[in-house]
Amino acid sequence: MKPVKLLLVIAFLGVTVAASAQKTILQGCNPTYRSQKIDVYSCTDYISDTKTLVGTGIADSTGNFRIELNIKSTCRITLELGRMRGVLYADTAMTYDIVLPDYRPKTKGDMLNPYFEPEEFLVGIKNPDRYNINMYIDMFDYAYEEQLERNYYMLFRKPAQTAVDSIISEIEQSFDTIPSEFFHTYRQYKYAWLKYISYMRDWRYMSREYFNDKPVAYDNPAYMDLFNQMFTNFLRFYMNTREGERIYSDIVYDKSPAKAKQTLSNSLAVTNDTLQEMVLLKGINDAIYDYYFKPSSLQITLDSIKNTTKIDQHKQIAQNIERKSKIVQTGTHAPDFCLADTAGVFRSVDEYQKKFVYLNFISLDSYACTQDLEQLKLLNEKTKDVIEVVSISIDEDFEKVKNYFKRHKYNWTLLDYKGDPTVIERYKVQAYPSYYLIDVDGTLCMSPASSPSENFEKQFQRIFRSKKY
Repeated sequence: MKPVKLLLVIAFLGVTVAASAQKTILQGCNPTYRSQKIDVYSCTDYISDTKTLVGTGIADSTGNFRIELNIKSTCRITLELGRMRGVLYADTAMTYDIVLPDYRPKTKGDMLNPYFEPEEFLVGIKNPDRYNINMYIDMFDYAYEEQLERNYYMLFRKPAQTAVDSIISEIEQSFDTIPSEFFHTYRQYKYAWLKYISYMRDWRYMSREYFNDKPVAYDNPAYMDLFNQMFTNFLRFYMNTREGERIYSDIVYDKSPAKAKQTLSNSLAVTNDTLQEMVLLKGINDAIYDYYFKPSSLQITLDSIKNTTKIDQHKQIAQNIERKSKIVQTGTHAPDFCLADTAGVFRSVDEYQKKFVYLNFISLDSYACTQDLEQLKLLNEKTKDVIEVVSISIDEDFEKVKNYFKRHKYNWTLLDYKGDPTVIERYKVQAYPSYYLIDVDGTLCMSPASSPSENFEKQFQRIFRSKKY
């Protein structure tokens, strides 16, 4: 897990954290957030790195906000705040009075940069109670990182078990009385990671000690960080071992999770059925883009796990991996959206099922976009009976874009991305302009699609004739 940069010191002022009867609540006030939407996510699956929206709210005209979270256990949540991302460990049925830094919107450069990552900070809490987990995780992480920096040479160059165990003991003595199971597991697997990368580099021993026949902490990032590191690209590794030489044929030829689990059980480190399924799911997730494994075989094996597993989390992980492997691929269903048009009416993909949709993401700051808009105008006039042109603007000043369209007589649907900024991520937009062609049944028939100046019209005619519309 990427280390969190602490930008805010936890504030010890204001209202005490109080229990809530049903929901976990985030509330606070910062005038720079007035009328600003705040989305809160939780990583519900650390194997496929799938984040789920667990709450959303809009600050009022004075900057006050109150967000109800739908969480079932203690978990790490993130608040998406423009150029920043707040991190908080939230317990169930709690109310958190939080302190946020002044809002900083994403710049146009941020939005045009496919590698942009918000700056993370630990969210401040007013008057946390004595055992507030955020305070202790922050203190622990600071002590842990400090020991890593101070003892780098000894830990990573000439590691010795006694020295590493001594460091762990020194850190632990400050935290071993904190009554939090989540925090206990967090520390345990942070220490395990330290052992693994220093003197104990035997995955079999680590698996027996920390994973096989041990409770699975699906929501604990320290547990899942160690699991993901130990079992990264595991299928490719394991098939080259004596006990795992059949794992390739189990998946590629037999497409059988049962046989694959039997092969995994040849190692005494992976005998637990739950762990075997997790290792398989992790292996399939990593092998999706590995040329060595056939995608169809991986998909069938994944479907079998999804349909036969008795563990709800594994079913969800399998669905997430499947969704990730197919997202915005030709032949898959186009990700939906709900965005406002120039009249303030919210539009979605499903509205255009009687026509093809030529979807494009644009920015007036891009010279290529402004050039393509003239080509789109000609295309729209010629094909408007069968193609609905839909442009999603990523410009912050939507009024400016509306006026630009009106002035140039661009008479097709224009949508404002700000109603759902994640639409850019869901379509995996890497540059502007980007194009997609959506069939009348809602599936992507060109992803990505050619631009109007790249013979799109001829390619569309072939698709149209082949479908006999």
